[in-house]
Amino acid sequence: MKNYSFKTLILIICLSLLCITGCSKSELNLVENADLSTSQYKLGDYMGDYTVTDVNGNAHTFSEILKEKKAIVLNFWFINCGPCQMEFPYLQKAYDTYSDDVAVIAINPIDTKENKIQKYATQNELTIPLVMSDKDWASAFSIEGFPTTVVIDRYGQISFIHMGSITEDGVFESLFEYFIEDNYKQTVVKNISEIK
Repeated sequence: MKNYSFKTLILIICLSLLCITGCSKSELNLVENADLSTSQYKLGDYMGDYTVTDVNGNAHTFSEILKEKKAIVLNFWFINCGPCQMEFPYLQKAYDTYSDDVAVIAINPIDTKENKIQKYATQNELTIPLVMSDKDWASAFSIEGFPTTVVIDRYGQISFIHMGSITEDGVFESLFEYFIEDNYKQTVVKNISEIK
């Protein structure tokens, strides 16, 4: 075994730590100063760095979220949407399990009364942050049906868009697991069957 001086050992340790932190840090590519009213997002685009405020008054800024989490899931819904109501228990269950690694934000571009949304959350035992928004959010993603699920990966890329309810056990879990894997490589997923 080689004998290293104390200074050499410290230098080796520092260089190792520098490589580990520098090599493992993902490059976040959210678009600064993006204008939601003129944006048209599609699969593979980089998301704007927006801040949304949920009906409980909590602000959620995408760049801040992605400093701590490995993905953001946007779920577009509204109160009188039957498929949305059927999907929420599956989304809530996955959120309960993966909230340390995945942020879920449910965006409602239809309903205009916060107290109705809060009542809906209470009645349906939802702890997912619910955001009342204007129609710009739905327009920016060309939402044609509800619910629609969008995944923004750890790099800020829109990596998955699915229109329609997900009501099969384990599907959200598989989706979340795919995007939080330590060896995740930046990609787009065109169909949920690709990751099941």
